[in-house]
Amino acid sequence: MVVRIAKRNTTLAQYGSLFVRFMSTGRGDFHLDTLSQRRVPGFKLWWAKEVTPKLYVAGGLTDTQIKYAHDEGFKGVISLFHENSPGQFGGEKLASMSEAKYVAKIAGIQFDAILKENEDWACVKAVEKLTDAITKMEKPILLYSRKPQAVAFTSLLHTAYMSKLDSKYEPRVNSEKFYKMSALMGMDFTEDRFKSVVAEITGESIVSNPPKCDAYQNWLGYWLGHPVYKNWFTAGQIRRGHLKELEAAGFKSVINMRVGKTFNNNPSQETVNLINIPVNLNTYDENYIPVRQKPSELEKVVLDPALDRKHISPTSNVNYETENPEEYGDEIGYNEELESEHFKGSSLKYYHLPLDIYSTTFSTDVFKQYKDKLLKIGNDGPVLFHCTIGQRTAFMGVLAAAVQYNKDLQWALKRIHELGFTVNETTFSDVYKMYNDVLGQIKAPR
Repeated sequence: MVVRIAKRNTTLAQYGSLFVRFMSTGRGDFHLDTLSQRRVPGFKLWWAKEVTPKLYVAGGLTDTQIKYAHDEGFKGVISLFHENSPGQFGGEKLASMSEAKYVAKIAGIQFDAILKENEDWACVKAVEKLTDAITKMEKPILLYSRKPQAVAFTSLLHTAYMSKLDSKYEPRVNSEKFYKMSALMGMDFTEDRFKSVVAEITGESIVSNPPKCDAYQNWLGYWLGHPVYKNWFTAGQIRRGHLKELEAAGFKSVINMRVGKTFNNNPSQETVNLINIPVNLNTYDENYIPVRQKPSELEKVVLDPALDRKHISPTSNVNYETENPEEYGDEIGYNEELESEHFKGSSLKYYHLPLDIYSTTFSTDVFKQYKDKLLKIGNDGPVLFHCTIGQRTAFMGVLAAAVQYNKDLQWALKRIHELGFTVNETTFSDVYKMYNDVLGQIKAPR
């Protein structure tokens, strides 16, 4: 069932603007375990994890993901390792150092690689080398490695290292903040070898019992997801090859909250990501005629008109994408039927629980329609909630986790802010009210 309460009258451009607001906790202030106020890096980079507003980390990248970084305004890309044969992910070839450098050069963004392919990353020297590269590069920067824990460890310690070197550096990071942030990101750096490096970088004593992440341990097999709590994870639009990676990582279910091809007998396909094309465009005109992916319309809105056509492929006639079948796109936009059909060949359980981005007002009634189904799915094992960039799924996933594990309103508000979404009495006030109605008000301290 699609929950639709108001007339379709919000453009995707207006919807997109909601993602760039900084967090403001409003009433019921609480301490966040993030290093700074987090935000989502963009529709196309929903999988990147913010360390600071200028530094984001990721696992191994394809050339498409590097092109997405250019589209979202990133100025630099750093590979932690000089990797000549990084392998593949989901059937797609990961970019080697030379390939990544080539893509970055055409896009006009800076690129660097830091460590030798098998060089030790859990050491002070690695942090020093990374810091040197970061300080020389224009921001924001996307840092990546096919070992997600390696790039997270060194990038987080870079902030601690800078905090010790520069009294004006922000955010200020010590051992406590390092461990809280790494746990929040789903990383476990509590082994002795890690703890000694943290202590050496910060100049503090070794932390004997640092906090551990509460996420399902094998989730990094699908590093693109965002841990919510225990077995709950959120994501933006997954790609065709991701099903194999999700299966291998031990996920049991995938919940899709994007709407299908039609609603109330009207076309309702959402948009797909297209290289060098902005996301804040509607799929249809006022008469429900599909217009976004018409070549005549696409050429009017190209993000970087000067971009070489080789940025798309060696044989491309244009410097932008027109379709995206890997993200279940057709000639109009995102096609849920293609995704649903693809899951039939997978061991993963697929659930389509759509919420319309244009008109849904989040409420207790909306949650009640899905509550029993969500809790049943949650009891089956690790769950990946996905939509366009992970916003709808974050709103519902945090609440589902709170209900399943008996968490209160303060926990839910803290967690949704840590995921990068502002929810309070003035921003996404309908989500705030839904949380309040389902979980109860925050109790005043005695």
